[in-house]
Amino acid sequence: MTTRLAGRRILITGASRGLGAAVAASFAAEGAHLALTATTRDHLAPVIRDIGETGREALALGVDLRDPTAIAAAARETLAGLGGLDVIVVNAGLLGYRGPLLDCPPGVWDDVLAVTVDGTFHLLRALVPEMEDGGAIILVTSGAAGRPDWGAYGVSRAALNAQAAMLRAELEDRDIRVVAVNPGPARTQMRADAYPDEDPQTVPEPAELTGAFLAIAAGGDPGPFVEIPEWRARTESSAS
Repeated sequence: MTTRLAGRRILITGASRGLGAAVAASFAAEGAHLALTATTRDHLAPVIRDIGETGREALALGVDLRDPTAIAAAARETLAGLGGLDVIVVNAGLLGYRGPLLDCPPGVWDDVLAVTVDGTFHLLRALVPEMEDGGAIILVTSGAAGRPDWGAYGVSRAALNAQAAMLRAELEDRDIRVVAVNPGPARTQMRADAYPDEDPQTVPEPAELTGAFLAIAAGGDPGPFVEIPEWRARTESSAS
């Protein structure tokens, strides 16, 4: 059994399904000590069960990322439960609405920005000072960042890219690698909501997209921004 992440203490947000659940499973298989978040602990039960069947354990945290007080409590529980922190994967986010920016309903705008932008800020503000030097922060972004007709989602992902770029420079003296990762198309519920007419069989399963996450968490630094389809093509080409 490979253990590239043996001893690494890792928090993954939005881990109850889709890409977050796939990354959690791959990290557990590589020996990581995990804390996983979702809006409720119950949503994480299948993921925790599957990890348990492999002989690993994970800490389940229910947290509303719109609530700074809940985020602070989850940060404390993460640090206490893992005994420290080496890697953060920020995967949680909302699609909310796909359409022209100024047609976005105000309530949807508020929720999407509160979870993806504000939630990320408050989470990192609580955890990064306690992280080990030499760790990594992975922010899951999207090719929809800043693109027209993606409403608050496009704005929120552009904001994540900006946060990643700023933090990468600001944390360089601690050797904390900050990488924005665009997974590209994936067979997730969010993708289905965004592209209701797409055949899901034409896009990869999330489990096929975890290699770049593993490489970064294990100590690699592919640069400030990674497009997983391009990363997979390069790694598969070099392996052949």
